[in-house]
Amino acid sequence: MNTSERSDHTLFQSAEQNLKKFWGYDSFRSGQDEVVHSVFDGKDTLVLFPTGGGKSLCYQVPATVLDGLTLVISPLVALMQDQVNQLKEKGISTTFINSTIPAYEVEQRLVNARNGMYKLLYCAPERLQTPLFQSELERLNIDLVAIDEAHCISEWGHDFRPSYREIKPSLRLIEDSARWVALTATATPEVRDDILSILEFDSPEVISRGFQRPNLKWWVVHTNNKKGAVRNAVSKASQKGDGLIYGGTRKNCEFWAEDLTRTGLKTEAYHAGIDPEMRKAIQNRWISGETPLVVATNAFGMGIDKPDCRYVIHEEIPYSIEAYYQEAGRAGRDGNEAFPMLFYRESDSLKARKRVQDNYPTREELEKIYRALCDFLNLAVGSEMEELRGFELSQIQTRSGLSKHLCAAGLRILDQFGVITLIEDQPPTVNVQFTVSENILKQFKERISNVEKAEFVDRLQRLFGHQAMHHKAELELEFLLDKLAVSRNQLIKGLNVLMQNDQILVFDVQEARSLVRVLEARSSTLPIGKNEIENYRNSLLKKLEWMTSYATTTECREVFLRTYFGDVDARPCGKCDNCTRSAENEIGLTSEEISTAYLLLIHDQMDISTLAAKTGWRARKVEKILQHLIKEGAVCSHPSKEGYFIQGESPIELY
Repeated sequence: MNTSERSDHTLFQSAEQNLKKFWGYDSFRSGQDEVVHSVFDGKDTLVLFPTGGGKSLCYQVPATVLDGLTLVISPLVALMQDQVNQLKEKGISTTFINSTIPAYEVEQRLVNARNGMYKLLYCAPERLQTPLFQSELERLNIDLVAIDEAHCISEWGHDFRPSYREIKPSLRLIEDSARWVALTATATPEVRDDILSILEFDSPEVISRGFQRPNLKWWVVHTNNKKGAVRNAVSKASQKGDGLIYGGTRKNCEFWAEDLTRTGLKTEAYHAGIDPEMRKAIQNRWISGETPLVVATNAFGMGIDKPDCRYVIHEEIPYSIEAYYQEAGRAGRDGNEAFPMLFYRESDSLKARKRVQDNYPTREELEKIYRALCDFLNLAVGSEMEELRGFELSQIQTRSGLSKHLCAAGLRILDQFGVITLIEDQPPTVNVQFTVSENILKQFKERISNVEKAEFVDRLQRLFGHQAMHHKAELELEFLLDKLAVSRNQLIKGLNVLMQNDQILVFDVQEARSLVRVLEARSSTLPIGKNEIENYRNSLLKKLEWMTSYATTTECREVFLRTYFGDVDARPCGKCDNCTRSAENEIGLTSEEISTAYLLLIHDQMDISTLAAKTGWRARKVEKILQHLIKEGAVCSHPSKEGYFIQGESPIELY
């Protein structure tokens, strides 16, 4: 029985079984079940889940049940590779195609996909428009198209990518036969409307888990002495558990790591200037709790899940509400109390605005960077690039005559607009190709008397897969070392023996590097209009204004955030700095007392006397706190009883 012949109920039952089998969960979270049902029903579905809300499972689990292929469109190479590796570890056949792999390998993976070898195929949006992909499209038997980070579709989104707007036109051939789901964690009403319009969703199912995070205590500290204020905050917050500081610049990250380590709290810096293997090790030490605090640039966090992160500090103001919500939202994913804190002074917004203006090249400067890059690559007008090439930023700087930071910013903008693919700090990789047939390789393994060596060869073959029998196959060095449980030296030594002595394979190691590829044939002029560039810069400045408004508002922080994302029913949380400050002024109670009462009510419904017994407070004090929380819209009394709070059986419920 194929997918089309199975009912939604049957498919959902199979999905629940696979959720348990591959991920170890007994059931879907609230909202996830609605999405999965909607997908199986064949409805165009837009998913709006907050950071850590489990968006990926909404298409990964259905993919294991559907007969055909699930095509996942993702904008970030690193995130794509991370998800593919995670799924492979679970035993789910998955691969990706993007500009990091050579054309022959892309072709082979598409052939494999056509032959049903994968359940999921991750793809960068730019690849959809290539002649090779288009030639294979009708033969791929795509059951589901999942568009991750769907806010990239909208020019109002915080990470707009023009290539995302070409997804639907690129998939016209299969648009009616495939199911469609788009997913994002950060979409304003404008962005949502854009997504639905550009994807041409017909009578869409919009499923949102909202943007309320009741366990988060949103806080902004206004201070002219950030160093002292941050030290004080870390001293208190570290007693609650592990944390994360977004330090803005590499210099700041290094400063805070050294400074806080001297206070006795083990702290490590994380930024692009650190070796990729070391960055991976820092991530692992933080996740395990060995390093309780990491100070990082905004590159930190992608693909990292630490549910028990108790606090996130922003030492510098982020450039958008979307970025702040995603980064701060890494705190408290386990549902327990957590503290996102922003440290702010008046001059921060002015400095941030100047950085946007200074680091955003004019069209003329972008033209110079584009020309310098193409010249460095020896790319003549009308010529195309087939593969990514390594480069040094200094090479572009010298040829353009512009500053290093302006060249770096310009390359990122060219990547944003789909003119190039830019991969900064690509981690070290190992390329392996077996030079003998599968039969000879099998005989070789059978003849080996050394059991460890035989196992090493066997695991190499399984890890690199069938494609390594025909072409060089690539794996990240760190991933390979982890799977083989060997050191780098042991791996290189073993591969050298197999290449030089046994002559069964060839290999090479690519060290960490930045990679670039011009996506279209070189143009005589920059293929971006002046208006496009100016509009995008203006949108960045507008987003910064919103972020400044958040930092300076006197209203409830949570209401501000939820309203920004279109939640018209948001009510004061009663626990952010503005809410508690208002309460302290009004009733003479501390923020800690109000927060304690609120958190107790989150975990259990109770009346005045029960709450008084739990806290040891007098009933009058409890009543004053509850009156304040009711006024702020955080709690209410049972609707069937008169009065706000009645001693005895009447519970207090949260909105």
